[in-house]
Amino acid sequence: MSLPPPSALPAFDNTLGALLVGGLLSMGLWGVTCVQTFTFFTRNSRDRPLFKLLIVCLWMLDTFDSVLNGHILYFYLVKNYLNPVAISKPIWSVVLHVAITSISNFFIRTMFAQRFYRLSKGNIFVTAWIMAVSTTDLVCGIVITAKAFRLVSYAQLDTLSSLLYLNFAAGTASDLSVACALSWLLFRSRTGFRRTDTLINSLMAYTVNTGLIVGIDAALGMITYIVMPSNFIFLSFYLLLSKLYLNSYLATLNARDDLRERVEDPVSIHLSQISASRHRYDTHGATQATIPEKQSRSDNPMAISVSTMVEKTDDGYGRSPDLERVY
Repeated sequence: MSLPPPSALPAFDNTLGALLVGGLLSMGLWGVTCVQTFTFFTRNSRDRPLFKLLIVCLWMLDTFDSVLNGHILYFYLVKNYLNPVAISKPIWSVVLHVAITSISNFFIRTMFAQRFYRLSKGNIFVTAWIMAVSTTDLVCGIVITAKAFRLVSYAQLDTLSSLLYLNFAAGTASDLSVACALSWLLFRSRTGFRRTDTLINSLMAYTVNTGLIVGIDAALGMITYIVMPSNFIFLSFYLLLSKLYLNSYLATLNARDDLRERVEDPVSIHLSQISASRHRYDTHGATQATIPEKQSRSDNPMAISVSTMVEKTDDGYGRSPDLERVY
């Protein structure tokens, strides 16, 4: 087979090179997903069977997505090794990858929206907004997939540019909305006690990381497509999208045992700290104050021991306590 003249060859760094880097990173993230999924099923026995089935479905979607990534790399880098012009045509696995990413992310956002609705005691407005932008991302992904099967070259992506912009924008908005909504809910749960507030800060950090990492990746994909629509750099970001979201979500689930231990341990404070704190009672919590027989600290004759206990409740997934229900 004769090669076309060098002037007719496309640039490889921002086409095949971008696909190779994105594909290798996505396969590495799939390995992390497998470890996270194994950890979830070996450490979390309190979750209900339906929730575990959802995690299995998400892992299967991510595995199928990894198979698609492997096919993309094999088709362009091996099967068409002596036919570099083939990169001008979209292969079916690239097109189907868009739908799989949208479906996987939609499931995760729906679980976050349901959790927010429960914990906010029926905040329908924020929940409806999260579901609206998540549904927009899903519909755009499916429509793009259906129309892209009829494309004969990547140059025709211009006909779908408005849908691609909307798809990236809706994904970024939904991820940031989930992070902001859950962080706001956690911030309202602050009690004024250092240990409880430290736990809430940790939960807020997990929440922000879940939405922020995926939001940044989606935003970079949208920016690179706007600036460089003729190369594959935006595809390298898109290959990572669903895997970043699933790994962030599984990381929060697997961190629950450590957070549970921090909540269930009794908290001891001094009377001087109570006057400087604003402690709000919660229907799921109770506070007990006991005066020890012996003085606990010789340098503080007014010191008393206060133990806070959090009542375990069920959030519909068989887990507790209340702060942990965010995940």
